[in-house]
Amino acid sequence: MKNIVKIIIVLLFAAAESGGQTPLSLDSILTRIETMHPRLKGTDARIRELDTYAKGAITLPAPRVGSGFFMTPYNTARWSEGMGSFMVTGEQMFPNRKMQKAEQRYMGAMSGMEVAERGVMRNMLFAEAKTAYFNWLVLEKKITVLEESKTALRLLIESAEQRFQYNREKLGSIYKAQTELAGLDRMQAMYAGEIRQQRAILNALIQRDPATGFEIDTAGWRLPPIPVLPDTSRIATRSDFRAIEQSLRIARLEQEWQRSKLKPEYGLRYDHMFAFGGTPWQFTLMGMVTVPIAPWANKDVKARIEGIDHRLAAFEWQKADLVNQIRGNLADRLVMMQTLQEQIDRYERDIIPNQRKRFQSTLLAWEQNTDELFMTLDAWLELKMSRLSQLELLQQLLQARTDYEKELEQR
Repeated sequence: MKNIVKIIIVLLFAAAESGGQTPLSLDSILTRIETMHPRLKGTDARIRELDTYAKGAITLPAPRVGSGFFMTPYNTARWSEGMGSFMVTGEQMFPNRKMQKAEQRYMGAMSGMEVAERGVMRNMLFAEAKTAYFNWLVLEKKITVLEESKTALRLLIESAEQRFQYNREKLGSIYKAQTELAGLDRMQAMYAGEIRQQRAILNALIQRDPATGFEIDTAGWRLPPIPVLPDTSRIATRSDFRAIEQSLRIARLEQEWQRSKLKPEYGLRYDHMFAFGGTPWQFTLMGMVTVPIAPWANKDVKARIEGIDHRLAAFEWQKADLVNQIRGNLADRLVMMQTLQEQIDRYERDIIPNQRKRFQSTLLAWEQNTDELFMTLDAWLELKMSRLSQLELLQQLLQARTDYEKELEQR
């Protein structure tokens, strides 16, 4: 009877074991990814690169210089008669200031696209970390269920072996219980292997050796409440949404830059002639201006401006499609979370308590010789499987929650 009481206590008041290592919380893992992951660090360098390029947009083009003979006869004997000269020339163009400013704004906006892409990459890394973390968390809970079940089953086998000595138990039932115990060991080894896989994934994400040992904080974690309605107010803050907005801004700035090319540019040219044969030196000084309004000189610019109009329209449609897609995904994940939570609550409220009572009643009936051991084993097996099934639903709920937070780009 003493073992029967122990079995009931194990199933009702089992406590999780605590490890000796300081566990890592999910938030600390995400912080390490944010500050240490090479993909994010590489994107940061790319952002600084593009910002640096924008600084060089406002500059003067290189001057042109040249030298050579000017209106000089082939007959060198005529040079002494003052025919011909040696000329040195220099030319400097002064670009349209508005065009340079427009180009600088355009180039400066390019880094904004990298910022948005960095957010997309970070969101994907966070989702990957959450999936591994929650898989590990559920596996720990499954191992706890197996440990509790093993403890109860060992006590049950011990009692059955004592009863067998007095011909009050069948040997076949004991063998069945021992087979179930071996199956629990096999399942626990499988879950331990899966935990090592999740640990390796998290180690890789936080830039550590895959074999580095650590534990996660399973005690301090709590499942956040499920929202009643999908949160669509955060759609505009998503990185991929902001990437489309930035693409629109870049396209408008590029269009402004192209329009500025239709404005003239100015230049200055100076020529100095060293005349031969004592003839006075001469010079020319000329101002220059480009004429981009000439019909044959601006077809390519006007074509680009018109093409950008179509690009802007495409981005607007892409943005509308993304909003509809996000709203649909949020609604789908929300319904999934609500459905899974209802099933988990049903297990917690009805199924597991009733199966626990059934196991206790068959256990007492077996102790009083009014029931067979295989009936007790059957009730024990149903209870164990229901607890594991509840944890499978929890894992699905956590994955749906991860997908929901990924859609909203929540940390």
